[in-house]
Amino acid sequence: MTKWTLGYRYPIALTISLAPALTSMMVQAAPFEAPPATGILDSLCYDYVPKIEKPASDQDANAQPVEVDADRLEAKQGGTAVYEGDVKVRQGVRKFDSDYAQLDQKSRDVIAIGNIYYNDGQVTVTSDKTLKSNLDTKNSELEEGKYQVHGSPVRGFAKLVVMTNNNQNITMEGAQYTTCPPGQEVWTLKAGSIDIDQKEVFGEAWNASLWLYDYPVFYFPYINFPIKDERKTGLLYPGYKQSSSNGMDITQPFYWNIAPNYDATITSRFMDKRGLMEQVEFRYMPDPAHTGTLYFENLADDKQYSPSNPSLAGLSDGHRYLMNVRHGSALMDGSLRFGIDYTQVRDKDYNYFNDFSPQVGTQVDSQLQQSFTAGYYQPNWNLTSEVRRYQILSPYALLPHEMLPRIDYNYYQQGKWFDLAWNSELTKFGYDSGSAATLQAGERYTATRLHLAPTLTVPLVDAPGYYLTSQYKLMFTSYNQEVPDNLVSQDRSRFTDADSKQLTLKEGTITRTLPSFRLKGGVNFDRPLDWYDGKGTQTLEPEFQYLYIPYKNQDEIGIYDTTTTRQDYYSLFSDRRFAGLDRISDANRVTVGLTSRVYDNVGDERLRLAVAQAFEMTPPKVRLYSSDPESTNARSLLSFEGDARITDEWFAHAGTQYDTSEGEFTAGNGAVEYRTGKLTTQVNYRYIKDGNLDYRYPTNTALAEDLSQAGLVMMAPIADQWQMYGGYYRDIKQDVNIDRKIGVKYDSCCWSINMSLEWHNQPDNVTLKPTSEKVIGLQFEMKGLGSVGTGGRSVTLDTELLPYVRPFNLKGQQ
Repeated sequence: MTKWTLGYRYPIALTISLAPALTSMMVQAAPFEAPPATGILDSLCYDYVPKIEKPASDQDANAQPVEVDADRLEAKQGGTAVYEGDVKVRQGVRKFDSDYAQLDQKSRDVIAIGNIYYNDGQVTVTSDKTLKSNLDTKNSELEEGKYQVHGSPVRGFAKLVVMTNNNQNITMEGAQYTTCPPGQEVWTLKAGSIDIDQKEVFGEAWNASLWLYDYPVFYFPYINFPIKDERKTGLLYPGYKQSSSNGMDITQPFYWNIAPNYDATITSRFMDKRGLMEQVEFRYMPDPAHTGTLYFENLADDKQYSPSNPSLAGLSDGHRYLMNVRHGSALMDGSLRFGIDYTQVRDKDYNYFNDFSPQVGTQVDSQLQQSFTAGYYQPNWNLTSEVRRYQILSPYALLPHEMLPRIDYNYYQQGKWFDLAWNSELTKFGYDSGSAATLQAGERYTATRLHLAPTLTVPLVDAPGYYLTSQYKLMFTSYNQEVPDNLVSQDRSRFTDADSKQLTLKEGTITRTLPSFRLKGGVNFDRPLDWYDGKGTQTLEPEFQYLYIPYKNQDEIGIYDTTTTRQDYYSLFSDRRFAGLDRISDANRVTVGLTSRVYDNVGDERLRLAVAQAFEMTPPKVRLYSSDPESTNARSLLSFEGDARITDEWFAHAGTQYDTSEGEFTAGNGAVEYRTGKLTTQVNYRYIKDGNLDYRYPTNTALAEDLSQAGLVMMAPIADQWQMYGGYYRDIKQDVNIDRKIGVKYDSCCWSINMSLEWHNQPDNVTLKPTSEKVIGLQFEMKGLGSVGTGGRSVTLDTELLPYVRPFNLKGQQ
C-alpha cells in the first residue's frame, strides 16, 4: 500500500496525515480487477476516462514535497486544527480536495466533509459526504463514494467503505460496478456487501445481482471475484449453444486450484438430446522441465443410442468416453526430450469426434493417432525414436501400419567446400489385429525396415546473382518382410500384377540400393521499375534442376508409410516423387522454372509469379502399387503459382496445374480478397480433377467426381455499432452445400451481443451419409465482467468445417 505524510508550509508545528488510509482505500475502491485498456479507450464512448498519470521522476512518492492551501486555517484549544474553504492538498501527481478538514492531535482522528475529491493518477474518488480516519489505527470510513479507474472504463459506487486492520481489510456496503459510460448503464453489478482481504487472491460479495438497465436479471447469494492476477478455486463462466444433433448444449466448468503447479477443471456438459457428460482436465508441472495434461470425458448413457441406430451400430450400449494424455519432458538442458500424445475413445465408437467435437487428439484420415517420442539432440547430430499407433474411426478404413518403433539417427557436417549428411532409420511396422474394421477379413503384411542415406552436397558456383550446386546420395534400404497367406482382400488386389495376375509381395529379406545425382542452379536478374515512385524493382529468376536415379523394380515391397504427392511448383524441384521410403522413383528428368517478383519502394514484395515444368528424358517406371499402370508422360504437369497485392486493399492468389499432353487443367485454386478497415471479403475457388472427396461432403461417395468448390466469406460493418459476418461454401460439381454461416454482432461501449446461425454437413463415419446440422449461437458480453454464451469475444470468419485462410505469401505483407 502507498502511504504518504503531509508536511505544511504554515508556521504551525503540525505533522498530520489526512491521506494514508484514504490512499489505500481509494485504490481498492474498485472491487474488480480493471481490464486492460488496450484498444477499448480508442472509442469516443470513453473520452471521459482519465489517463493514467505517473510521477515525473523515479523519486519515491512519499518523498515529494507537499503543498496545502485553504481559505482559512484555525488552531483550536486542545490540539484541534481546522481547515475550511477550498481545502487543497498536492504531492506530485496526488491530489486531495474537500470543503472542510479537521484533525484532533490527541485522538489522531481526521474528518473531511463535503466535495471530497481524491486523485493519485491511478484512480479518482469523489464524495459529497464524510470521510473519517484515524492516523494511528488507520481505520477509515467513507460515505457514498464514487470511483473511476484511470486508463479503464471501470467505475462504481459504494454507500459506505470501511477499512480496518491497517488498511488490510476493506468492507463496502451497497457497492456497484460497471464499465458503461455515465448515463448509459446497460449493465451494473450490485452487491449488498463486499469484503476484500488484500492478502487473499479473491474478494467476496454477498447478496449480489446483475442488472440490465433498471431490471435485475441474475441473483448471486454469494460470489467471489479476482483482486489479483492469480488463480483460485471457483466456478468459471458457463457456455451455451443449440444444435440439431445435441439439442440444448450447456457447459458449466469448475476450476480447482490444487497447488501453484497443479490444477484441474471439472466441467458438467448437459445435452438434452444426449444426456449429461462429465469432463475432467488435470494439468501438472512438478518441474518446469516436465509438463502435461490428463483429460477424460464420460457420457454414461447416450440417449441417441439404440441397436437400430446405424451411426452407433458398433456399440453394445450407450456408454461413450474419451481419454487423452499429453506429456513433455526436457532433461540435460533440453538435449534429452520425451513426449506422449495419446488419445482413445471406446472401441468402435466411430462417430465420437463428429458428435462431440473434443478439443484434444490428432486425427489423420479417420485415424486417431497415439504416439510416444524420445530424442537426444546435439548441434551436429540427433537420435530420435517414436512409437506410433492408431485407433480407427471408420469401419471401412484399411488398418494402418503402426511404428513399433521407429529410430532415426541424423548427422550433419558443414565443411569449407561441402556439406555432409547422414540420415538413417530403423522401423518395425506392425498393426493391431484386435481392432480390425468390420469389413476386413484376413491379415496385413508387416516388416522391419532399415534405411541408410549418406548425402554429399558440393556447391560448384556460389556468387551474388547466380549459383550451381551438385548433390550425391546413396540410398540403401532393407526390408525383412512377412506376408501372411490370408492377406486382406484390399492388399491382395493392390499388389496383384495387372498382366501376370500374380501377387508381387515377397516374403523374407528384400534389399534396394539406389544412387542419386542432382544438379541445381539458378540466376537472379533485377531491374528498376517506374512503379512506386520510380523506386520499384522487378526480378527475373530462372532456375533448373537435373535429377538422375536409376530404375529398380520395387513391387515386391509393401506400402507402409508412402503415398503419392500432388505436383506443384515446389515439388517439381524436389528429388522425390513419393512421400515416404517404400517407393523411390527412378528419374532422368530436367526441371525448368521461372519466377518473377516485384518489390515496391520500401522493399515489400507486391507480386510474385512462378511457372515450372519437368521433362522426362526417360518416363519413370516405378509404381506405387503393382496394379497401377506405368507412367507414359514425357512431361510433368505445367505448374503455375501467383500472388499479388494489387493495392493496399486488394489481394489475389492463383495456382494451377495444366496437363500439356491431354490439354486440360487437373487442379487449380484461387482467391481474391478486399480488406479495408472493418470490411473484409474474400471469394475463393478450388478444383481437382477426379478428386476422391471426403465423405462428409458428397452425396454419393461410391463415385469419384471432380472436386469443384467455391466459397465466399465476408465481414462488414452495417452501422456504427453493428457488424455482419458470414461464410458460404458450395460444391458446384456435386450440387451440394458444404457450409453456410451468417451472424450479426452489436457492439456498444460496455456490452455486446453476438448472434449466429450455421448449417453444415455433419459427417457420419458409419453410414457415410452426411446429415444437415443447424447450430444457433448466442453470446451476451458485459465488457469488464465476462460473457455468457458461445464463442469468444471476437468474431471469426471460420466455419465449422473450413477455416478462413489468407493464401497470400508475399514478403513484408503479412
